[in-house]
Amino acid sequence: MFESEDNIRERIRELKEYYTNLIIYGVVIFACLIIWLTTGGAFWPIWVMVALGSVALLKGIRLGLFPKMSELFPFLRPDWEEVQIKAALEEKERIQQEKKGE
Repeated sequence: MFESEDNIRERIRELKEYYTNLIIYGVVIFACLIIWLTTGGAFWPIWVMVALGSVALLKGIRLGLFPKMSELFPFLRPDWEEVQIKAALEEKERIQQEKKGE
């Protein structure tokens, strides 16, 4: 399937935003680790790591950067909604054709 130039530009923009967010997440986690090292106590930065890691993973799956994960969670793929709409419309058309044939 060929994509339009607008779709390609949007995909590239989303990828740039994703990689930018990864850098920001890394900086935030690093800052949290520095704060924890200077103040001590329980290892609370793990919660920041888990939260930001989860967000990054889900966004990466949605962008199709983890193909095996996209197979496990197909509803996170960018084209999933369009595929579901097309399937529902085809089913509706098939039912209408069967009713006309009766």
